[in-house]
Amino acid sequence: MMKSLLLATACATLIAAPALACRGTVEYEEVAALLAQANLPEAERASYAARLAEGESLHHRGHESDDPALRLQSLAILDKIREQITP
Repeated sequence: MMKSLLLATACATLIAAPALACRGTVEYEEVAALLAQANLPEAERASYAARLAEGESLHHRGHESDDPALRLQSLAILDKIREQITP
């Protein structure tokens, strides 16, 4: 019984760990929602949206190529935008 429980826990952890470990998976959507609600001129909002899309694309490429440097670069873009649009 104990071995089965440990095995099930280990399997669940291995399956969930990649999704839980990546901030960008959730935070790009959160920052997009913040941007949509931000009180900004349309041209500025469009500029941030374009940068956000570039960062998210970079993030996806980082996952596809398993390149942590690309993912870190994308998170830096995400953090910068969040910092700039959050009061």
